[in-house]
Amino acid sequence: MAKAKHDHSGCAGVLKDEMASMGVEITVRTVKPLVAGPYTTDPHICPHGTRFWIEPTGEQIAAWAANGVE
Repeated sequence: MAKAKHDHSGCAGVLKDEMASMGVEITVRTVKPLVAGPYTTDPHICPHGTRFWIEPTGEQIAAWAANGVE
């Protein structure tokens, strides 16, 4: 029997919205970053099994730097 496919098209948006509610702007990708940076973590896996790599945007990092956040 074939495995049922799940619609995870909204999962990236959910992740962005959750972080935005905490005041953090992020990028969400389904492919591992080519270069690991200081904010690169293990992927988050949605309930449907898709891996999402989440990192703050460049603008977010600049805002943190301007406000003295590390």
